[in-house]
Amino acid sequence: MSAVVVAGAPLALLALGPALLLTQSRRWAWRVWLAVVISVHLPLCAMLAAGLVEAPAGVAPLGWAFLMGVAALMEAAFFRRFFSWSGLEKFHKQEERLRDKLVELARAQEDVARLKSDLGLSESRLQESLKFYTTVRNLAECVDFNHMKRVLERELRSSMPYLAGFVLYTWNSPQDKPTAVILHRLWLDENWVAKHLAPAQQSDEPYFFQDQSGKSFVVAPIRSREATVGIFVAQVEAIQAASLNEAVKSEMLTFSRTLAEELKFGILKAASFSKVEQLSRVDGLTGIFRRGVFDQRLAEEVLRAKTFKTKLGLMILDIDHFKNLNDQWGHPFGDTVLRRVAQTLRTSVYETDFVARYGGEEFAIILPRSDELGAAKKASLLRGAVEKEAFRHEGRADDIRCTISIGLAFFPQDAADGAGLIRAADEALYHSKESGRNRVTCRSQMT
Repeated sequence: MSAVVVAGAPLALLALGPALLLTQSRRWAWRVWLAVVISVHLPLCAMLAAGLVEAPAGVAPLGWAFLMGVAALMEAAFFRRFFSWSGLEKFHKQEERLRDKLVELARAQEDVARLKSDLGLSESRLQESLKFYTTVRNLAECVDFNHMKRVLERELRSSMPYLAGFVLYTWNSPQDKPTAVILHRLWLDENWVAKHLAPAQQSDEPYFFQDQSGKSFVVAPIRSREATVGIFVAQVEAIQAASLNEAVKSEMLTFSRTLAEELKFGILKAASFSKVEQLSRVDGLTGIFRRGVFDQRLAEEVLRAKTFKTKLGLMILDIDHFKNLNDQWGHPFGDTVLRRVAQTLRTSVYETDFVARYGGEEFAIILPRSDELGAAKKASLLRGAVEKEAFRHEGRADDIRCTISIGLAFFPQDAADGAGLIRAADEALYHSKESGRNRVTCRSQMT
């Protein structure tokens, strides 16, 4: 065996120990190095000492073997001191704990990512909730259906984006047909309503359902004092309906329940406001419009006639000798006469005509798009109808009758504006009274 091999082999073996320590499993590295030293290094040293192999030139074999043996023993002692079995075991356990910590860290990072995603979703839902309750707050300020419609159209789409459209139905009693008071991007025919909304009248809670076409709807009954006063019906967008989970459905039903509660107050307030508004517009005794409403309507009709170059007639009539009726038969009897005359006027004109109490025993009728001949004929029919009315009084055995005098004027023939038209009709009425009462006079026929 050459001297190079003899000299290099022990050095290579001595370097093998530290090299093996760089491996991942140091415990097994120590065992491999120790096995190699015992099986190769020590026999080689013994062979050098016995002269079976040559030592490097100029080095005594025993000296070289002694040096190699001492070096091996020193390295073994070094390894034993710093890389003992207990130390390697401790290092190995620390390494395993480190790997466990890295795994825990990776899981924690995944949890953090999931929490961030959930937090983002929660923030999105929170924003939707805030928008929804802003809608609810604005609904609380509504006093009529037009205001409610504007609020729902403007805000409900952003607070409940999964809705494709909605309808709000109301009715006064279960026997009545529901009336659609608010519609937004959704129209449902009467047969559909009768078939699918009948169960809602008996339900207290909102619910989902699908019709035969596969469309999804959320229905929220609106109840007040054990009675259903309305139903909110919303169609869910097809894309959204296919992906709705139970959590989102539950949230939608919660929103719908809150919305129904606010809509209940909105419907009741709208009905009350409508009654108050009606009382402010309608004369309490006769049931026809008041003077202020008449003035507003006359201004609108004059503007419309000017714009479209059409005629506009105005009829002012007065009950003849009405003061005498009150003085002779009492004010309750006079009130009865006023109510009957108003009812006769209201039932004897077209739907497009406008009847109002002008003041006291005077009445006014606006006649859009009427000519003088037709209006005069209608006035004569009204005069005859009132003349035929028979009034009874407990203090008199036979019937009491009354008559009316009528004045007619036309725009633009007799006047250029609303005030002028009233003056012209009033002049014609005065002419009828001066001419003997119970007659019709057109302003154009006066000399």
